[in-house]
Amino acid sequence: MFSSAGVGCYGFKMNGFECVATNELLEPRLAIQRVNHKCKYDSGYILGDATSPETHFRISEQIDLWRRQEGLQQVDVVFATPPCQGMSTVNYKKNDHEQIRNSLVVEAIKMVRDIHPKIFVFENVRAFMKSTCTDITGKDMSIRDSIYRNLSEEYNIYWKVINFKDYGVPSSRPRTLVIGTSKELHHVTPLDLFPTRQREIPLRESIGGFASLEYGTKDATDPFHFARPFPKYMLEWIEGLKEGETAFNNPDDKKPYQLDKDGKRVINKGAYMGNKYRRLIWDKPGACIATRSDVMSSQDTIHPCDNRVLSIRELMTLMTIPADFLWTEKDNELTVENSDEYLKQNEGNIRRCIGEAVPTHIGFTIANKIKLLLDYEDAFGQDGRMNAVPNNVYCESHEYRGFAMDPQSTFDIICKLSPNLDRLTVKVDSISSFVTYIPMFVSYFSEAESINIDVVKRGDDDGQILRHLIDRYQLGTNTHVQLLTGVKCKHYSHIVQYDGCYEVSKQAKKVIKEEIDQLSLFS
Repeated sequence: MFSSAGVGCYGFKMNGFECVATNELLEPRLAIQRVNHKCKYDSGYILGDATSPETHFRISEQIDLWRRQEGLQQVDVVFATPPCQGMSTVNYKKNDHEQIRNSLVVEAIKMVRDIHPKIFVFENVRAFMKSTCTDITGKDMSIRDSIYRNLSEEYNIYWKVINFKDYGVPSSRPRTLVIGTSKELHHVTPLDLFPTRQREIPLRESIGGFASLEYGTKDATDPFHFARPFPKYMLEWIEGLKEGETAFNNPDDKKPYQLDKDGKRVINKGAYMGNKYRRLIWDKPGACIATRSDVMSSQDTIHPCDNRVLSIRELMTLMTIPADFLWTEKDNELTVENSDEYLKQNEGNIRRCIGEAVPTHIGFTIANKIKLLLDYEDAFGQDGRMNAVPNNVYCESHEYRGFAMDPQSTFDIICKLSPNLDRLTVKVDSISSFVTYIPMFVSYFSEAESINIDVVKRGDDDGQILRHLIDRYQLGTNTHVQLLTGVKCKHYSHIVQYDGCYEVSKQAKKVIKEEIDQLSLFS
């Protein structure tokens, strides 16, 4: 729902998911999804207002078609990114109409209630959950309250604000992710599905290999990498800027200006101008990409050293959009020589779609985790016994769970922990407890600066098992795990054992240390 050009959910296609239906209000956006063959059936591309009963009916028709033609029993995922104009801090010119649009999230809530998918994913701006919407009841309430009021009876729900630059995307994009998993899925929880923490990727690493471009020139090998022309009188505003500097740091005669009715220069002013006409920095990730990346007055869109805005290819890279993603049916015939007319017709739409998008890597990561977890869920037969699923870390680790608690109980325990810690030191009493708690624990604390985990050795094979699980779980770059093989006394922030996960108070830390000294628990 609200699928724009389908950039984010292209990550689902890359993981082998089939799109039953995709809904978008604007035809040029939906046309991009068509050329990327998002839906198996042409009737799956549903153009129309999400608030319209006709739109809801057509989506329902598509689900029925898949039941008849494809044997669909239940939709796996509903993925929704409602328009955010009423909430975005970037859009400082808000009006009442845009504020009312916040209620579009309620259409996604209705759709989840009607379809009852196994999983739903909502993505939106930082302020999403705190913003006001008009609930299904007609009452105004926070979006958070509306989601929980309508869906928490049937779904385990978890949400957090994360910056995608910390999760494998080479540009900053603070966003709210809301994930709900059906309580009928006994081995899947929302914390299993969040992206994994990764190191920041600086611009030098992501786009530093692209050709440097002079004013108005093109890369001879790539029609999407070009220096977009702009009025030449603006050149003096940016040509002397160092990395991180804005044209408003210039002397008055070189600051951005407008001409008044008498033809006199009037320097542009306003509190919101701070990140406009500003050069990006090579050794930092890219800034949040806006929909008007074609103009220098947009937010942080000037190349770190060239006198130009970022090219379409650079923007695609910063939003992790694959090179094989198509914008029109003519892309495969596009060359540098014939690109002028193509860009004249399509550049604005392409740049707006990139600025509206969920980075493909985020969609891919979530889709990959969903696929693994649903395969894991399907691996349990009616007798409750585990059937092997090749290359599935959750299936591989099942044999190490012992008498551990079920995932939904674990989810409830972890969500009661205080989330606001920067550095965590954790003692885990066994491989079984590690498998049960740590993947969800690390996801819950993914914003922490560091998570240091000590796992107590219980058997001769524990080292080999733990190394294998760490490699397969991909716990994140902020997490370090070691096997405890000797006596070791620490003041831990958390203790993880077979019956729970506990925060350790200062008083409890003293008691635990005394017990360790007396009983040699780590010997």
